[in-house]
Amino acid sequence: MGSIATKLPQELTDHIIDHLHSDFSSLKSCSLVCRKWLPTSRYHIFHKISLKVPPGAPSNSPGHAAPTRCKRLCRLLLLSPEIIPHIHELEIGEGSPNLSLSQRSDSKSTQWVTSDRSLPRLLSMLTSVKQIDFSSHSTLNWHDMSPALQKAIRHLFRLPSLCFIRLRLWSFSSFSDFASLISGCTNLKGLALSCISLGGTDYEGETNLDTINRSVDKVAIIEEEIVSNSDAQTPTLDFLTLDFVDFKFLIKWLLNSRSRLDVTALRELRVAHSHDAITLDELLQSVGDSLEHLHLKPGPWMVHPFNLAHNPNLNSLRITLEDPTTALEWTTTLLPSIAASHTLERIAVEFYIDLKKTADATGWAALDSAFSRCDSLRRVEIGLFAHPGSPDFIKVKQSLKLAGGRGIVQFYQLGIKNQRSSSELTPRISRFEC
Repeated sequence: MGSIATKLPQELTDHIIDHLHSDFSSLKSCSLVCRKWLPTSRYHIFHKISLKVPPGAPSNSPGHAAPTRCKRLCRLLLLSPEIIPHIHELEIGEGSPNLSLSQRSDSKSTQWVTSDRSLPRLLSMLTSVKQIDFSSHSTLNWHDMSPALQKAIRHLFRLPSLCFIRLRLWSFSSFSDFASLISGCTNLKGLALSCISLGGTDYEGETNLDTINRSVDKVAIIEEEIVSNSDAQTPTLDFLTLDFVDFKFLIKWLLNSRSRLDVTALRELRVAHSHDAITLDELLQSVGDSLEHLHLKPGPWMVHPFNLAHNPNLNSLRITLEDPTTALEWTTTLLPSIAASHTLERIAVEFYIDLKKTADATGWAALDSAFSRCDSLRRVEIGLFAHPGSPDFIKVKQSLKLAGGRGIVQFYQLGIKNQRSSSELTPRISRFEC
């Protein structure tokens, strides 16, 4: 094997090793062959670091995976600092996903992040992280973190290499804490927030825009202090995900002229299970013609007539619906706002509902008519929570005659892993999805 390897150009050897990027065992073997094989093997071995709690395991158990790996990695980086630039993706999982809700409420039984002493040291050593996924299965409180951990997280967020952040199940005692953390980012392109509590002390009970703007300006003062210390640039977000986030005050802050994040050039937006259609409408209007991909999951919202005419370059629209009483009305309300000048080519509608509880054939006919008026459409994907052979599934297919006659409609069954909307509907967001 050694004689063959010496005859191959190093570029070809590296290319061969690149094909093993997801085969961890083979990469470890390659790294031991010779010195020339080590850099490329090491690049893939350490490209993504995952510190997650295994399903069902309490974090304070002996030999628990996440803190143990954290300590070992910290020692390794101290011994071999040349590895540090290879770490580009960091995934931290807090809490055990298989614990019951009552067990999750006991933060001491599930959380290791706030108590592990090696984690701040590890985070402070990293210099080239591009993506951070910091998720929790029990609420992770910012104010419960030690000053050392808070400082290490701020260090990560201020890295020039960082372009994507996902936070799940975090809680901030005040909006200012969240704003000052995010404001340290200098090259952020994507932000995904899921089940985030942004505190109530800054805006609780506020009912008028002037009061909100005064609070936004107070946060902006904090931001300018950060900028003056770090000479940071204003990042321009390409994509934003807001899932189970009370985002009214957040959007007001993002749209404020003194905000340290620019969302006016968003190309992809996903909003799910939130409660302020008016504020979302304001965001859509501010984003304007930069928006290309939109995913809306209204949840408990009442039907709102969003005016998508503000977004003439919208290329794909995905709607996920879970309420049978408003599902069809949502689609027939949204589609007419798409002007003839739109470049909309793809629509996906996911009906996670009992089809027996939806409107009669008249409602599906109205949806069919709405599709037929969108001349730019090249593909329509309809996901139904029913078996393709069921009478309800067949009835829906027969009701969409006009769109079906154009040969652009594809029906599929929801709930099957390999049958779901195409990732092309939100290409940038989908790149960072698990």
